[in-house]
Amino acid sequence: MRMKCVAFGETHPGYMRSNNEDTFLWVPGANLAVVADGMAGHRFGELASAIATNTIQRFYSSAELDRLLEGQFTRAKRAGLEPRQLPYDQFKLRRAMEEANLAIFNTARRNPQYETMGTTIVGLAVGDRSIFVAHVGDSRIYRFRKGTLEQVTKDHSLFNEYVRMNLVRLEDADSFPLKNVVVRAMGLQEQVVVDTAMKSVRGGDEFLLCSDGLSDYVPGAEIERAMAKNDSPESQVKALLALALQAGGPDNVTALVLRLEDE
Repeated sequence: MRMKCVAFGETHPGYMRSNNEDTFLWVPGANLAVVADGMAGHRFGELASAIATNTIQRFYSSAELDRLLEGQFTRAKRAGLEPRQLPYDQFKLRRAMEEANLAIFNTARRNPQYETMGTTIVGLAVGDRSIFVAHVGDSRIYRFRKGTLEQVTKDHSLFNEYVRMNLVRLEDADSFPLKNVVVRAMGLQEQVVVDTAMKSVRGGDEFLLCSDGLSDYVPGAEIERAMAKNDSPESQVKALLALALQAGGPDNVTALVLRLEDE
């Protein structure tokens, strides 16, 4: 039996941007949460993020598509094209993001004025005593469990690439001049590599999905304190957005908190 979910999300353009390129999605019937952050360095980031969330929502709203996808999943596993241990929910979330990437790319290909538009994205789907996460770029998912915050996703950023190559240390993040440069995003190429994972969960676990307008300007310790001091997803989200705005609100900021409860 799937766990009960309570969720709340909110977005704010911040104080330095004239438009909001972030979008978020919560589909209660599918227990699906998504946050997309249109890339400010590219034109029409708000369109890219909206295409992404709209495509994923349609993907999860079609029973006919679900039946077709289950057949594709079964055939792929039999042919050895997908790992035998891969859960269907994880496969479905990845395919939804791949379709979103293609929708953005094809829109730009048909309309030259949209060339180079893109978005980062994180998604979370709740299964049976587990969650499935997928992401591209540097939007993040955190888990908050028993007062402790833990980052679930790993940024697809130039900084992390330098860390992987032992050229910089994790503690050098604040002084790294190109820390906001992403090395992977949705919509820039016809195909994209979507990182996915399955995580076991407990009743009371909370998951925060956010754009970098929060994570870049509010330290993890402050996010942790705000999650601990507030007792509902709505109050937590409002507290987190307030912290980002208190930090100057230099970017669009979006936060969505999902709480899992035992039935």
